[in-house]
Amino acid sequence: MNRDYSALLPQILHKLFPETALRHKVVGILGAYGRKEFHCEVDRVHLGILRLSGTNLEMIKQHTGVACSDFRDLLVAAECPLTFGKDALRGRDPAKYAKLEQRERGQYDQWLAQVLAT
Repeated sequence: MNRDYSALLPQILHKLFPETALRHKVVGILGAYGRKEFHCEVDRVHLGILRLSGTNLEMIKQHTGVACSDFRDLLVAAECPLTFGKDALRGRDPAKYAKLEQRERGQYDQWLAQVLAT
């Protein structure tokens, strides 16, 4: 699946929050991340927040706060929960590590496809 985050974000927002007023509220919450010069990859981080939070507004607020503190912590949880901290495995068994990476990517792609199909 294509990972054009800037194209995916509005689609995911619309699918998760079809009601315009609620979607605008969520966009407002997410907007806390992206205001600072050091906030990187805003659309990617926003998608990560939505992946971890679903439609739970409190979780969206919580994960946005995490991202504002350190976006890398958010992206680790959203994108690479299986491989993070497994540098020894990468060196010892690169094939097994690659399978974990592939599984992570597949899980993310499956989430995207599932949300977009609704």
